[in-house]
Amino acid sequence: MNKLLAVAACAALLSSCAPTMTALKSLDSTPAPAPSAPLLAGQTWEVEGGSVAVRAGQTFKVTEVFEAVPGTYSNLDAAGLTAARRGKPEQGMTLFPAVAYSRLGQRLEFFWSENGTDYQCRIENVAPGATQLTGRFLLSGTDFGSCTARLR
Repeated sequence: MNKLLAVAACAALLSSCAPTMTALKSLDSTPAPAPSAPLLAGQTWEVEGGSVAVRAGQTFKVTEVFEAVPGTYSNLDAAGLTAARRGKPEQGMTLFPAVAYSRLGQRLEFFWSENGTDYQCRIENVAPGATQLTGRFLLSGTDFGSCTARLR
């Protein structure tokens, strides 16, 4: 009889833990942000920057995200991202605007060229859920003011 009471007490005690265990399991199943966050497929970013003398802007539609190099995600593959960073495509390639996110430095960068001028908006310490960011604007590799990137 004592054994039966002990088993009944254990069963009652264990059943009272079930809601806690269910809650803990749901915490484990919460999806982690994509390693490329805040750069995700389907986004459109509007970027503008410059100073009083020069203003430039570009809209970036991110249709796909590639891991261009380990830890760096982009809307372009490795060759396309390299060309965009240099502002010069390989022979036979087309130069496309590029977005790159480095997980290591939490850096989001936008690259584009217009009329022979290369532009870059570099934003440091980006949080995964950010929708409006401010950073440094570079004109042909030279720091030229500030830039803003907005997620539409």
